[in-house]
Amino acid sequence: MNFYLLREKSDTNVIFKNTGEDYDSKECDKCGGVRSPIKNPLKVQLRDDKTSDFYKLLGSNIIGSGIQDILIRHHFKGFKLSPIEIEVKNEERLLDKELFKIARIEATGKGGFLQDHLGNTVPHCETCGAFLNILRISEGLSVDEKEWDGSDIFYFNNWYGNLIITEAVYNVLNESNTQNVSFINLREFSNDYRKSLK
Repeated sequence: MNFYLLREKSDTNVIFKNTGEDYDSKECDKCGGVRSPIKNPLKVQLRDDKTSDFYKLLGSNIIGSGIQDILIRHHFKGFKLSPIEIEVKNEERLLDKELFKIARIEATGKGGFLQDHLGNTVPHCETCGAFLNILRISEGLSVDEKEWDGSDIFYFNNWYGNLIITEAVYNVLNESNTQNVSFINLREFSNDYRKSLK
């Protein structure tokens, strides 16, 4: 089975910026890795004049009503949606109803620990799980299907914020008219994103 990393297109600019959101930062005593989950609700400022379907911002993923409707209509499992507080400086944007339909999407599905393309677990901290050398990944990633919970949308245990989707979700989104969305087959993942996004 193929799995895909859901990404914002590389040739577009993120239209949101963080407004100073508070984080629950926690540092691992063993490896020093820091995890900083964002407190809900996510607070953002609009910095462009166009609303699209998908944005990635500091470990958070934001989707418009089009993708929300697709995921709900097809009964895909493994995600939750939460509201976003938006600061709009251009008063005319307040008339854009689509703007207020965007939501933060988080995966609730579990995919086990990161594996390389050969099925070897990527070395990670025994205490917090943080990967130690993903920068060396150049030939692809894979999913341990024994550890994966079967969700359509999930995070790896140690790659929080990166939405992984199944082939079923990929097929539906790829065939729809969504904007600002790209996909990387995990088998073709490389830390050289220019290569991965070709």
